[in-house]
Amino acid sequence: MGKLTFDSNDFEAKYNKYSKLIFQTAYQYILNFDAAEDVVQDVFVKLFTKKKVFNSDEHEKAWLLRVTINRCKNHLTSASSKVLELSDENVSDGIFLEEKSEKRIDIERELNKLTGQQRICIYLYYFEDYKIKEISDMLNIKENTVKSILKRARQTLKNNLNEEDDYELQ
Repeated sequence: MGKLTFDSNDFEAKYNKYSKLIFQTAYQYILNFDAAEDVVQDVFVKLFTKKKVFNSDEHEKAWLLRVTINRCKNHLTSASSKVLELSDENVSDGIFLEEKSEKRIDIERELNKLTGQQRICIYLYYFEDYKIKEISDMLNIKENTVKSILKRARQTLKNNLNEEDDYELQ
């Protein structure tokens, strides 16, 4: 068995470059802060134990996102994700949310109601500026499927946010 070498400078550079992206992607997919942190750790362990050679930074980024999504799927199908967690962190998250504007809270709440696949497509498309083709490749689904998912997600968000506005006006 070969010896695993570790370059702490390389790790730190990649962690600083990709950790926020990986965490945000994981959190959008599984909606659990602690589990998203675990996914980040798993993804970096895989990155540094596989010693994969990438053609470019974009290739590396796409690979990391693919691994992140796979880890999230694994988490959601595992027994550990079925446990309801009540902790002080969840309470502090609630306090933090109170400080945000009402509209942002409404949007976040509605985003969280979307399916995992809808949230991840919305996140990659609008927040990470990926093209439909790139999302299709990362998620291993057809481009038309990505378009349909985005269309349904946008329509759901629009309908739900409009219903809340109508309700408040009455």
